[in-house]
Parts: sequence; structure tokens; C-alpha cells
Amino acid sequence: MASPTTPQHGRHGAIYRLRPNGFSGAGLNDVTWGTAYSAADSAFFEVEIDAEGTPDTFKWRKDGGAYTATVAITGAAQALSDTQTITFAATTGHTLLDEWTVGNLFAEPCTASGASAQITDTTKRILDPNNPPVFTDDGGKTVLRIDYTTGTAYFTGNVGTVTVAGNLGQIETSGLEKVGYLTDWSFNITLDLADQSYMGQKWKHNTVGQGSGTGSASSFFIGSDSMIDGITNKEFFFLQLFNYDPDQDQTGDHFNCWVLFSGDAVAGSVGDNVKETLDFTIDGTPSFTANV
Repeated sequence: MASPTTPQHGRHGAIYRLRPNGFSGAGLNDVTWGTAYSAADSAFFEVEIDAEGTPDTFKWRKDGGAYTATVAITGAAQALSDTQTITFAATTGHTLLDEWTVGNLFAEPCTASGASAQITDTTKRILDPNNPPVFTDDGGKTVLRIDYTTGTAYFTGNVGTVTVAGNLGQIETSGLEKVGYLTDWSFNITLDLADQSYMGQKWKHNTVGQGSGTGSASSFFIGSDSMIDGITNKEFFFLQLFNYDPDQDQTGDHFNCWVLFSGDAVAGSVGDNVKETLDFTIDGTPSFTANV
């Protein structure tokens, strides 16, 4: 069934914030991830505080494996594996179960289709616009743009074998924090066209330029202080904008996009439904997911 062009069932949009350093918890977020990961495959690291003390200690694991536990925090760069490091600025002040995550892409295979290529592993397709990974075509084609919501790169011509690499570039779902909702949203996509018409033509000809998108919501719900802080600090947010959700369970037709919200501050407190317009600018290309 085709997706309706007029959103139904409330036009809700879920707002996700990109957790700094992939952090979740109530303690001190003072981590710096090293960028020298050097293994031959992509990897995802999780670090969690397993005891508060002097110093605090942490456990860590790679790709969901067994934890290495009770590692004392030193305040200097500490090696995990494959030259991946983590540095805590302070040795105390963290809280039990505070967690940090990071994903590194290395020679990650992509599925090519004409002049585009998408990361094959569906769990690695949400990319960090703050740390863009590098897509490489063995045929030498150049990347024109990257879709950070679907893990797809578009090139100057048909590609051969494409891989992608980038430390800190992959985002796991745990790296996103739901912080609020939009209601009664809308967005507009525009595409620049350069007129290439000449005398004698019956129809105009155009050269396609760059696309862009903006949107707004007539009201919004503030679910976390992180939403207020993120808008004030001009951070990226990940939106899921539902335009057909018959079960009203956030599994319906929706657009995914990275956005920056306009304005320097948000009026309201946590738990408020704010009946004010909230505008946003789309970064990159929005993607579409059908009702499941």
C-alpha cells in the first residue's frame, strides 16, 4: 500500500539525541575515545562502571563478547584492544552502571547498486554526522554525498567494490536517547535546478543541483533535560517522523533524518507539552521506512 502524503494518526515524531561519547548514566561523563583503532574488521566497544571507589573501576567488552572486569581508572589513556583506547579525565565521580559505547568501521563491506553503495550489515547503517566515515570505491569513483540514516553513499558513476571505514563513525541504537516528541509536524524538500533551455525547444531542460530540507512542528513534548541542552548547544538530533501508523505503536511508515533545531533556547520544562512552533533543518537526505 502506498504511503499517504498527508500524515495520519497524530503526525507524531520521535526525537532522539545523539549521546555524547555514547554515554548513558547518572554520573560523570568525562570520557575521550581514542581514534587509532587498527583492527582488520569493524568493532563495537562497551565500557561500564562496575564499582565506585578510589579509584572507580570499569569493565569492557568488544562486539558483545565477555566482559573484562575490575579495571582501575588511571586518568590516562587505557588500552582496550586493537589500539582502541579510552581516557577518563577523573578517577572518581562516576556512578555504578554508567556506560559508554563507540563503533568503529573498518573495511566494512557495502552492497553496490549502480552509482550508490549501502553498508551491507543492517546494524551498522546509522552513521554519526559528527564523525563521517570514508566510503572507498575500488574503481576510483568519487563520493558525492552520504546518507547518514541509511548508510548509503552516492558516487560520480557506477561503482565496483565499495568499503567504508571510520573510527567513531558507527552509532548503535544504545547511542541514541529518546528525549521528546513532535506533534503536527511537516517538512519540505527542495531541489535546485539550473535552466539549460535554448531556443527552439518546446520543453525546458534543467540540470539538477543540490537538495535541501526544512521542517517544523506546531507543538512538542519535552521528555528530558537533554533535549533542552541539545537544542541550546546546536547538537544533531535524529528524528523519526511518522506519517502512517495505524497501530499507533511507532512501527508505521516514517521518515528518518538528522536535523538541527532552530533557536537558541526552548521555552518549557521536562514533562511539558509546549504549544509553540519548533523549526528544524535537515542535514543530508531523509530516508523512508515502510509500515511493518
